[in-house]
Amino acid sequence: MEESPTPVLDVLLHPIRWRIVQRVLGREVTTTDLKRDLPDVPATTLYRHVAALIDAGYLTVVRERKIRGTTERTLSLDQTKVGRIDEREARAMTPDQHRQAFLMMLTRLAADFDRVVESGDLYPRIHQLGYSQLALYLSSDDMAAFRSGFAELIEPYLAESPGKDRVVLSMFSLPDS
Repeated sequence: MEESPTPVLDVLLHPIRWRIVQRVLGREVTTTDLKRDLPDVPATTLYRHVAALIDAGYLTVVRERKIRGTTERTLSLDQTKVGRIDEREARAMTPDQHRQAFLMMLTRLAADFDRVVESGDLYPRIHQLGYSQLALYLSSDDMAAFRSGFAELIEPYLAESPGKDRVVLSMFSLPDS
């Protein structure tokens, strides 16, 4: 079978799989946690999409334990892999696929923001909220160096640890015309 020119999109451009990835992002969760976090997704559908993400290498089973005759799996996500579209894949995408990926990200971002605002937890954690837009002036080499430096900067903060809150950082870079 020939490899798809857009393997990231083949896996991640499904709304349920994208929601699963967002829930696992930056932490370890069980399928029970996912069922609680995504109550509108039927269990069989959830398990099928979790299996697809495991098969594609996005989710990793980090632990298994037996509970009443069934096996509970604890999952994690390689944050460096998800949402990263290399140049070869980006060039293989159609304009509509780029729109779909971008709009899905914006939709999830808006839903996450609404969830925080409605939770009643906004003001005690207001110091963790931020939204802004900047204009940077970068050559292709500058952009590569910026991405590398940014990855190095955030790497120490990617692992869950006691006493630290989970804060989701979303960033976009768009060429200005």
